[in-house]
Amino acid sequence: MSSPSTNLADPAYRRTLADGKLAVRWSTKEDRAGCVMLSCLAVREQEGQESEKAVRYFEPFTDDQFHSGSSTNWAVCVETNSSPTEAPKADSDTSKDYADTIRKAADSAQERVVAVIYLMYSETSFDGDAVRVPIGRPHVVACKPAYRGRIGGENIMNILFDMVHARAHNAGCAFALIFGIPAYYRTQGYEYALNMGHGLITHTSTLGPPSPPAPTPPPSETSAFSLRQATSNDVPALERLVLASRTHADIFITTRTPENLTSQLRWMVGERPPGYAPPEYPHAPFFVLEREIRGEEDAEKEKGGGREKRIVAAVGLRRYEAGASNINIHPVLWDGEESASGVVQAIVPELVKAVEALPGKDDGSPTKVATIQWILNDAHPLHMWLRAHELAVPMPESSRYDFMGAWWIAINSLSKFLTLLTPALNARLARSAHLFGKNYSTTLRIAAPRGMGGAVVLQVVDGVVSSVASVDKKVDLNFKPNVTLPGPALVQLMMGYVGWRELKSMLPDVWLEPAVVPLVDVLFPRREVCMGLYI
Repeated sequence: MSSPSTNLADPAYRRTLADGKLAVRWSTKEDRAGCVMLSCLAVREQEGQESEKAVRYFEPFTDDQFHSGSSTNWAVCVETNSSPTEAPKADSDTSKDYADTIRKAADSAQERVVAVIYLMYSETSFDGDAVRVPIGRPHVVACKPAYRGRIGGENIMNILFDMVHARAHNAGCAFALIFGIPAYYRTQGYEYALNMGHGLITHTSTLGPPSPPAPTPPPSETSAFSLRQATSNDVPALERLVLASRTHADIFITTRTPENLTSQLRWMVGERPPGYAPPEYPHAPFFVLEREIRGEEDAEKEKGGGREKRIVAAVGLRRYEAGASNINIHPVLWDGEESASGVVQAIVPELVKAVEALPGKDDGSPTKVATIQWILNDAHPLHMWLRAHELAVPMPESSRYDFMGAWWIAINSLSKFLTLLTPALNARLARSAHLFGKNYSTTLRIAAPRGMGGAVVLQVVDGVVSSVASVDKKVDLNFKPNVTLPGPALVQLMMGYVGWRELKSMLPDVWLEPAVVPLVDVLFPRREVCMGLYI
């Protein structure tokens, strides 16, 4: 038997903690039930009372069919001296509670899972697809209450975060992205640096009455839109919709590979193994908006079996509950070609009708939609059109922390981050060549904290970023930075959350050498973030 690896990112890594009762390692397929049950704590379920809804929601994240590597990408802490209960037998278990079945499987494991972090890989495009970089996303973070804090012992979660960051770094990730509790994630090196906005809300009581049927338009005009539930046959069209805004967005976030996007979309429209989609727990509805195309060849198309239809938009119901009066919508997809104004005017009333036509509550009462919450960022192309037509208004501001709107970034190696972003940086320089001249050359010497890998030198030669290198200040005693910002402000500047001039007006301890201010303004402008699909 081979000895455990000491490399935090290695699948064979294992470390026994000081008390000898716990060990940290990477997951195997045998940890599946334990990871699922621990994940429920991340959405405030009570230990031992996890709901079937939560269990079924998190199950896919342990299945490689949903996202490649899912079964082995959990950093876990396990009890090494646990006394497992007898494993439930498939042919004798009389429990009708699916969550209880998974709970028993978790308790019967040889090593019971007590803390987890699930690492999901994604991809971010910058500046209209000038460059695509891999990123790591600690997507599920959970720990049993009895092991939180570990007073007098090693902090379990610190170790698991170190493992996740090491694996993401080894995978070439430019940064790590997470959403959640700010006070906690700051202790793990994260800073609020992407603003997704608060979303929009539609109060159906403010919508006008349904329009009377329109007269049949001439063949040269387009007909009305129609909404229907998506099927697996729609996945190619949905892939097109997800990626439609990538070439226009400042920052665009999607899956790491096309294969992952395909598998996740298939999952969302209901193409799943039988165990993941029982009749009593169907998948959340996903709808596509189609436009019927009319033209000179319309009559011929009718003879051949009907007019051509094209999918121009799509919406998903996030964590939908049958009969609910309040629904959450994500994703909101649009092809970027059909009139955005027409799409939003069609999709809102059609969506209300479609949801109200779904099966209602168990008592037989019908569904009546009161509000629609749109989980979409301020830079989403349809955001302004929903507001322009008074079909939705901004979510009300409150003191409550917005988990969906606040994204936290950890740049563990500024040198790697800038190296991977070099194509985007050069695109920004090219657009601003008239400000600098063709033979513009200079050096940015950026002071960065050790948590970001230390100081970095970025060299610009003849208007192009020619090199990015880390600096060991212990060796280079003459290093004198011309860019000095606190760590959190530096992360926000790098991600485009705020520009240099905003930082200067807010913080007293930032400094740039005057000669590099124009360059910093051009290389690191304020950016808007857009997402095609959130999983």
